[in-house]
Amino acid sequence: MYFTYAINTLKMFYQLFWYLMTIISFIINIFYFCSLSLPWITLILILICIISKFIKLKNPDKELIQSLLYRKSIEDEKNLLLWPIINKGGAFDYPENSVTAIKQCISQKCSNILLDLSITSDGELIILHKSTLEKANVNTAISQLQLSYFDNFNIVEHHPLGQHFKPEKILTLKKLLQLLEKNDLTIFLLMSTVNAKIIDALKEVIGKNEKFTKQIVLCCSSPIAIYQLRKLYSNLVCGLWMEKTLLSKTPKYFNSSTIFLSICGAIFRNIIAPVIGVSVVFIHKDGFNTQISSLWQNVGVKPIVYTINSPNEKRYFQQVTKTQYLTDSLRSEPQIIFKARRT
Repeated sequence: MYFTYAINTLKMFYQLFWYLMTIISFIINIFYFCSLSLPWITLILILICIISKFIKLKNPDKELIQSLLYRKSIEDEKNLLLWPIINKGGAFDYPENSVTAIKQCISQKCSNILLDLSITSDGELIILHKSTLEKANVNTAISQLQLSYFDNFNIVEHHPLGQHFKPEKILTLKKLLQLLEKNDLTIFLLMSTVNAKIIDALKEVIGKNEKFTKQIVLCCSSPIAIYQLRKLYSNLVCGLWMEKTLLSKTPKYFNSSTIFLSICGAIFRNIIAPVIGVSVVFIHKDGFNTQISSLWQNVGVKPIVYTINSPNEKRYFQQVTKTQYLTDSLRSEPQIIFKARRT
């Protein structure tokens, strides 16, 4: 009995010793690997910085950026809605991406509007988001539909407040450019899909329309697409859309790692953004703070937060962080609410 007990105790100590040696060996291997890899990592980073200097695109003219992103002075804040960028023209209040929504924004003195850009199967650029089709129980991708399909498509019909508006057809990019000729607006044009077809179509449109670079900020989640377009048109003002699910394909450990997220943010801010020459970055409110805002501003990029719909949140971004934001409704703007109460 005692002999068996002694044998089991010895086995336990042996296993414990083996586990300790395994852990120590693992730690030593990590330090050894780091000692070998750190010089290589440093060398790679130096090479990336050198290469980025050669491929870095020229930024748009400062006057053009000023006219698009800082169109009005702070002195006009009492009479104009400077802080909000109205998403889809105000999807909560009006049919999204519609002429009606754009005109309502103009009437409420909001000159900053974000619209969605898509392309049909026959190469026509239209102002439409897939969510509008989904409301009409159309699950086919926009890129698989021809422009003729939308001849009888009423974008107002399936909006919750559609009964209050007249029927309206899909707005094409050509008609939008004609509309901009008569109105002093800044349009943030967000590419809903990114592929070679839509990039080629944009190259052709930008080359033929001088108004495009003067009143449109082209936004995209793909740095490569922005680089391709800005390489041809250096005065094209672009915005980088940082998806909330940008790192969703990475392991959960990395998603929850503050160090990993900080490294990714630093790469986007200090390497990608300067190389492709973006002037604006859209950041989800869950990943935004004053420190991140300062870091983006330090590299010459204006941060914009999305999506802010609460009046209290809007007051916070107006008065505390002094940051412009994307919103789905102008009815919750503090200036409009307080003005209505006074009257």
